Amino acid sequence: MAITPADPTTTDAKPAKAKGGGAGKTILIVLAATIGAAAGGFGAVIAAGSLGFGGGGGGHVKQAAAAAATAVEYIEVDQAFTSNLSDTGRYLQVRLSLSHRGGGAVTAAVARHKPALVSAILGTLGEATEADVGSRDAKDLLRSRLKQVINETLRQNGTAEAIDNVFFTSLVVQ
Repeated sequence: MAITPADPTTTDAKPAKAKGGGAGKTILIVLAATIGAAAGGFGAVIAAGSLGFGGGGGGHVKQAAAAAATAVEYIEVDQAFTSNLSDTGRYLQVRLSLSHRGGGAVTAAVARHKPALVSAILGTLGEATEADVGSRDAKDLLRSRLKQVINETLRQNGTAEAIDNVFFTSLVVQ
């Protein structure tokens, strides 16, 4: 029996794939796994620190406590103040709201010293002129003066300066 070489143009055989690159693929997979693990570990350290675990020192917990102590609170003064303007026959009527960051102690002090505060506010409004309420800038100066008078009154009654701002919730001149 004679064996004849196969004609390359008539064969159905597929060319063989070259083997190799197995070591390169393995290194690439190990490198990707190592980078992924490092990134996950780094993320865990950041998360633990922000939640107050580990070396983060509880930064967010401390910030939350500080924010609660300095959160702005408002005290709505429950009465209208009416006073004659000192230079005309007109009168001024205002309602006020106070803001502070001192927590319940300041709110309690304002309630406890309300008669002294009302008297001080009425005294200040009694000195007001029509020019003191004639423009936005003038009203801002009056609010600033009221804040000063309120804090002076609180200080005279044993409470540290506590009011951050005074707001007009109503202002009528007639």
